[in-house]
Amino acid sequence: MPPRGESITLSELRRRIEAGALTREEIPLYFEPDEKKSKLFAPALKLTKRVDKEGRRPSARSVTTLYFDAEAKLAGTDVPRSGRARTTIAAAKMKVLAEGDSWFRLPNLFYPDDMVDVLRKTYDIPKLAMWGDEIGVMVTTKKNNYLVPLRSGLYRHFMFSGGGNDVLASVGTHVKAFGAAGTDPADAESYIKTSFGTALDTVIGHYSTLAGHVRSVSNPKPVLYVHGYAHARPRPGGGYLGSKFEVLGFDAAGSLARKIVAAMVDRFNVRLKAFASAQNAAHPDYKVVYVNLRPAFTAAADWNTDEIHPSSAGAAKAAALMGDRIAENVPVA
Repeated sequence: MPPRGESITLSELRRRIEAGALTREEIPLYFEPDEKKSKLFAPALKLTKRVDKEGRRPSARSVTTLYFDAEAKLAGTDVPRSGRARTTIAAAKMKVLAEGDSWFRLPNLFYPDDMVDVLRKTYDIPKLAMWGDEIGVMVTTKKNNYLVPLRSGLYRHFMFSGGGNDVLASVGTHVKAFGAAGTDPADAESYIKTSFGTALDTVIGHYSTLAGHVRSVSNPKPVLYVHGYAHARPRPGGGYLGSKFEVLGFDAAGSLARKIVAAMVDRFNVRLKAFASAQNAAHPDYKVVYVNLRPAFTAAADWNTDEIHPSSAGAAKAAALMGDRIAENVPVA
C-alpha cells in the first residue's frame, strides 16, 4: 500500500475504498470536479494525476460512482439506500425520507452543503437522493429506491426533489433567441416557447406517478413534500445557464436573462402547487405539501458560483422552510 497522499494505482484505490481505508483528507487528492463532463444537476468527477489508471480510461460515470462509494464508506454505519438509523443518536431523531436530485445531494467534499445536509442536523435521513438523477427515471426504473423504505413503515414524511433538468436545463430548447419575432424585452414571458408548457406537462405527469406510488403505502400514510426550486442566477460564460443565453444573443449578466429564468421557475411552481391542491382534493386520505423555496433566495450570496445550486447559506434558508412544513405535519401526541 502506498503512503497516504502519494500516487496510487486505480486498482489500489478501489481496494482501499472497498475496505473503508480512504480518509476524508485523501479523497480530494484522488478525485476532482470534471467541469467538461458536468451537466446541469449532474456534476461529474474525474481522477487526479496522482492516480495511475493502469492503461484504462474510466468513464466519468464510473469515477463518480467510485467517489460515491468512497463518500459512503466515510459515513461509517450509514448504509446508503436503506432505512436503518446510522447511530444511536440518529435513531432518536424523527425519520424523514428524501429522494431527489442534486438539490438534495451533492458531492460533499467539492460543493457547499445541500438542503439534506442541513436537515440531517434535525432529522434522520438516509442517503437516498443522488446528484444527476432525473425525475422520469426516479419514478420508473428507480422507484423501489423510495418504495422499499416507505413500505418498511418507518417513514411518515417523504421529501422529493425532481424536474430541475426539465426546467433549468431547457433554456437552450425552450427560450427564443434575443430579438426573435414576437418578443418584447420588457416581457420575459414572450421569450418562452410554447414547448415549455409541454415539457411541464411531462414533469407533472411524473409527479402524478410519484403520488400514485405514495398512495400505495398505507401504514403509515406518508406525507409527500415537493418543491419547485428557485430563481437561479445566470452568469457570463456560465456552463449551465449563462453560456446558453449567450448563444441565443442575450447578455447573461443582464436583467432580462434573469427574468426569463425566474418566469420559467415561476411557471413550474404554479403547476406544482396546483398539482398538490388537486391531489389533496382527489385523495383526502393522503397529503401532498407544496413548499415554496423561492423566498429563501434573496441575494446573490444565497447561490453557489455554479449558477444553479444553493450556497451553504441558501441551502440553510431553504432547509428551514422545508423543516417548518414538516413540523406543521407532525401528529400531536
